[in-house]
Amino acid sequence: MTSASVSTSDKLSVILVSTNFSQQMGGEAIKAFQIYQELVKQGVDVHQITHVRVKREMDESFPGMSISYVEDTKLQKFLYSVKPLQAFQKTVFFWIANKRIAEALRDRPGAVVHFTSPVSPVIPYFRVPGATVVIGPLNGNIHYPPTFYNREPMSYRLRRWTHPLLQFLHRLTNSGKQNADAILVSGGERTFQSLRMAGCRDSQLIASIDSGVLDRLYEEPRAIHTGRNLRFFQNGRLVVHKGTDMAIRALTRTKDPVELDIIGRGPELEGLKALVNQLALQDRVKFIEWIPDHSRLAEMLRQYRAFVFPSLAEANGIVVQEAMVMGLPVIALDWGGPALLVTPETGVLIEPRNEEYVIQELANAMDRLAEDGELAERMSIAARKSAVENGFLWSGVIRNWTEVYHRVLFARSRQVARAAR
Repeated sequence: MTSASVSTSDKLSVILVSTNFSQQMGGEAIKAFQIYQELVKQGVDVHQITHVRVKREMDESFPGMSISYVEDTKLQKFLYSVKPLQAFQKTVFFWIANKRIAEALRDRPGAVVHFTSPVSPVIPYFRVPGATVVIGPLNGNIHYPPTFYNREPMSYRLRRWTHPLLQFLHRLTNSGKQNADAILVSGGERTFQSLRMAGCRDSQLIASIDSGVLDRLYEEPRAIHTGRNLRFFQNGRLVVHKGTDMAIRALTRTKDPVELDIIGRGPELEGLKALVNQLALQDRVKFIEWIPDHSRLAEMLRQYRAFVFPSLAEANGIVVQEAMVMGLPVIALDWGGPALLVTPETGVLIEPRNEEYVIQELANAMDRLAEDGELAERMSIAARKSAVENGFLWSGVIRNWTEVYHRVLFARSRQVARAAR
């Protein structure tokens, strides 16, 4: 049987490929880990291909997982040592990973090869001859709102400037994306447009949720909202595009003495602490850098009225999905990933007109929700309902993806049958 053929076994087989795979690293690494776990839970035969950097963690904590590793090369080490060239590491990883994919396909003929990360639509993929290939979800082509270009770091500016050129160059090559059987797209129209620029066909592109929320979070009691509650929070890595400084400045505009807890660490932490001191908000802003017992996180977050998240360049927003599953209204910008997740029934979306407007509207939204427990409760119920109906839980995300796997395998088998006539 060739790798293009559909296995005679009733059991679906999938080979996952991701640059990172870890329960400890966070971000795309833990997302890849959760994809593997949920596929196994749903009865799929799974093999993972990832970088050797995580081998020790996997051997010690998850020895039963089926994994093969891409070793470091001198070229990869060189690219890592030169910061402007680090982005090319992923390309080299995929080039070397093709050998591991071929080996895995010999053991699992007919398996779907699914590249689950990275999420950028400009990262090149190489063809996997004879294989059924799924890529994504991709959710890139996210930039700052035009009225916030003055805050845009040079790295974001360069990405915005070079993005059309990179995708045009993809058109000139016989890329893996152009030849994939399906590409999962979670970034809405901005990412669809990006992939079309790269020469991908609409028939390949399938709308998808970017990431899932662990089902056990839905099993936790929903946050109940009554009366007045002045407590709000932001949760996540403290980096410049999160707009945390605007949430802090908004406290100087609230009519009520609203309190904001900032949960997380990151390069912006010290600057944000200095801003709090400068604005004399020490009594109203609390920094919680680390929560030792993450099993209690859901219980802890239920005490708040809403999640405040004025991110200026959020491609998706897993933290938004988690807040909605817990029944917490979300206050976010009408931009990027959160704009695809939040509705007027489940939270407050603020048009990113300019910094002054956003800060004032953040203050207005916090005042309104702090005072109106009935409104917050309606949003809470709607948020959890929307999260389940729109497939935010990993169980729903993976069920949708397995339908895609079966569909592309069927289409591939028909192609093979026609070619054999």
